[in-house]
Amino acid sequence: MRRRSTAAPGRRSPSATAARAGSRPRCWSRRPRIRRRCRRRRAGAATGLPRLKYLARTPILVGMATSSDQRRQAAAGLDQLASLVRAQSWRKDLPPTQAAVLRVLESVSAGQRARQLAERLGISAASLSDSLKALEAKGWIERLPDPADGRAAIIRLSAQGKALAQELLGGEGGMAALLKRLGAEDLGALLRITQLLVFEAQQQGLASGPRTCLGCRFFQPHASGDRDKPHFCGFIRKPFGDPELRVDCAEQEAGTRQQLAANARRFRQAMPA
Repeated sequence: MRRRSTAAPGRRSPSATAARAGSRPRCWSRRPRIRRRCRRRRAGAATGLPRLKYLARTPILVGMATSSDQRRQAAAGLDQLASLVRAQSWRKDLPPTQAAVLRVLESVSAGQRARQLAERLGISAASLSDSLKALEAKGWIERLPDPADGRAAIIRLSAQGKALAQELLGGEGGMAALLKRLGAEDLGALLRITQLLVFEAQQQGLASGPRTCLGCRFFQPHASGDRDKPHFCGFIRKPFGDPELRVDCAEQEAGTRQQLAANARRFRQAMPA
């Protein structure tokens, strides 16, 4: 005689439930959230990864930050450093633009016209005019007639301005204070990144003055075959490494657009094996 099931209508018997449960994975549940948690645990056990809570929701926990996050962090760091240096300049009663004018004029002993200064600094003529008036009132610069054009004037440092410019270039304040503890390898990496940032600024029309290696027609990146000194300068005809890259070179001559683009692509790549 066939035994009748004692299970309530619409429900499986205990034996049927047990048989079905035997085919289900461990930690099975009717709740979707619990099933997802179980799948994450099994995936972690299979790959050897630690069981991190909310792993699927926070990929940053396993080092999977997106490129946009990395760029945002880098931009925030650079903005903070720029603000710090700008604040230090103002504390010395020397606005950043005036300090930049002194640095540029110190590298050009014969002086420059106002238009050339504005191009080097990447600022408008009006902004530069206000800075030049302030520097002249302090006795740090002087205007002399231009021998080539009587209507123009040459701007150069006074003796007091030259001393101040040399103090700015070789002093312990501003960025110099932040770089004191960096070794040659770290400085080389910083100079390399600076070359790329200045190049991007020039490509976007934000700067035109910095005389970098990457913007020079004599620069040949990764052309020497020497891993310690991978680059080659066609002006001095010598190889050199990242720690010797220059951001303001007096001998720099701008290359053609095609040459600069090709150099930038090669410069971004690793040293050829």
